[in-house]
Amino acid sequence: MATSKGLEKTLQKLRESVHAGNYYEAQQMYRTVARRYNKQAKYVDTIRLLHDGAILLFQHKQSGSGSDLANYMLETYKLAHLPPDEASLDRIVEILNLFPVNDAGRKTFISNAFRWTKEEGNYPEGDPELHDFVGTMFYNEKKYNLAEDHLLLGTDHSAEVIGKVAYAWATEEKVQWKGVYLARIVLQLLAQKNIRHASLAYKHFIEAGDQPVAGESQVRRAPADSPIPYIIYADPWMNFTQMVLLTVQRDGKDLFTELTSKYSSLYGNENNFVELIQDIGLLFFNIPKPRKQGNMLQEMMANLFGGNGGAASPANALLGGSKSSEDLD
Repeated sequence: MATSKGLEKTLQKLRESVHAGNYYEAQQMYRTVARRYNKQAKYVDTIRLLHDGAILLFQHKQSGSGSDLANYMLETYKLAHLPPDEASLDRIVEILNLFPVNDAGRKTFISNAFRWTKEEGNYPEGDPELHDFVGTMFYNEKKYNLAEDHLLLGTDHSAEVIGKVAYAWATEEKVQWKGVYLARIVLQLLAQKNIRHASLAYKHFIEAGDQPVAGESQVRRAPADSPIPYIIYADPWMNFTQMVLLTVQRDGKDLFTELTSKYSSLYGNENNFVELIQDIGLLFFNIPKPRKQGNMLQEMMANLFGGNGGAASPANALLGGSKSSEDLD
């Protein structure tokens, strides 16, 4: 979509104001013109204007004013119902690259960008390409917890990077078994039923450093397959993760049950790991998740007032026994 003829003259005037050091006045002028364009539904002009202004102000070390125009650009994305595509995402990436690392406005801009991709895109958790860029950015800044959150929702490249994140994080924390960081990543990806990303993350973790090898064996991916080499690590978490990955790629319900039983002493005291294993068992092998212990008072109240063997009742609902879809939002 083309911009209007008068836009270039307006841009030139605003650039001159910024170059002259009139930052606040220029910011207000950008906003005024943008508001007028939006009222006329000239969203292409508004986006060009605000993007140009944000970049210029960041280049002049005016991150507060640049951030303001950048967020106004995202508001216009939503007004225009602009979908996430290469051009719209590239503008966001270009602006993110100009934010000072510890600028508080960057967090707000990132949140607003993902809010837009959720509303106008096809991914309820936000655009994977944007997750990949933001996650990789945080990895390069050694903010591993933030990197992990985004890379779990990203692309094939994200899966490769998150393997490196897990290794770097484990190394930084000086844990006894680095594999616990690998397991957390791989199990979360498998709980999304994403074998490809789980395998990529595993591969790049293993390749990230010298892993403690205890021996070698052979394993068949399927009963009819020829045996392939299988490395046994000195790190039990690595062995467990490797075996879970192999098991979910075959009809291995009994093997999965045996495997999780064997390694239960390793992960059994970690509720998050237990829940992930249960999710994986249900997704891949249709193994029902254990019924959680009920609240005794809640069940007594349900039976007393409902008279229906513990089915949903007003008393049960008041005590949190059931939730509507609105509650879960």
